[in-house]
Amino acid sequence: MNADLQHLIVLQAQDLELKRLRQELAEAPRRVAAAESARAAAESALTAATAALKKEEALRHSQEVDIAERRTKIARLGKQMETATSAAQIAALQHEIAFAETAIAQLEDEELASLERTDRQEAARAASTTALADTTAALAAERARGIALVARNDAAVAALEAERKALRALIVQSDTGEAVLSSYDRIAKAKGTALSEAVDHKCSACQMMVRPQRWNDLTNRDAASEFADTIFSCETCGRMLFYNPRRDAPVAFPAGDRLTSATTPSS
Repeated sequence: MNADLQHLIVLQAQDLELKRLRQELAEAPRRVAAAESARAAAESALTAATAALKKEEALRHSQEVDIAERRTKIARLGKQMETATSAAQIAALQHEIAFAETAIAQLEDEELASLERTDRQEAARAASTTALADTTAALAAERARGIALVARNDAAVAALEAERKALRALIVQSDTGEAVLSSYDRIAKAKGTALSEAVDHKCSACQMMVRPQRWNDLTNRDAASEFADTIFSCETCGRMLFYNPRRDAPVAFPAGDRLTSATTPSS
């Protein structure tokens, strides 16, 4: 295989790993922000549930006071009836008593409804209290995870950047290295990746078939071949193709395995 291509395989593995590490770094503050939003929502729900309970308790207290006042009025009207001297007076007093009793019955119904609402609100407050505790713990865990991830990934990015810089310098040293590296950068910028493994007569990136002659040129790389040192491109997506001779071994492995397991080769 072309020496520059071997180096590019490793370079792409490094670039993909750097991209993954940086995506994790970018995602860390978003995860913390999401955890903060979840906790804030739980806190707001608990505040709302607590306020609703207080409002319901105040309403019920007002109803109880109103009922007590009306019962006091009924008792007073009853005493007045004992001293009433005319049928008209008695009828008027009875009317007032009946009105007060109707109001009491309505207030008692409303009080019962308030108690039922209170039961639901207490359940909602209990659920909100649990949710607040859970989201508080999740936020603390996410912050700790983010701190650890940033420390770990920053160190990994720095190490990979150093390896990548050294590898690019090594590639440039070859006669065709600068041109090959320029092509690599151009394709990677346009398509995300510049190299693709040829597997089972296909480009593993775009899944389009490789012409039989091109396949033969890729897989038959003996030193005597005129294409032994040629870098071929996929005629569909334009990525540089490589073939791993381990494909000829009896043990199968996934496409791109060479990319994910690549280590910097010696010069």
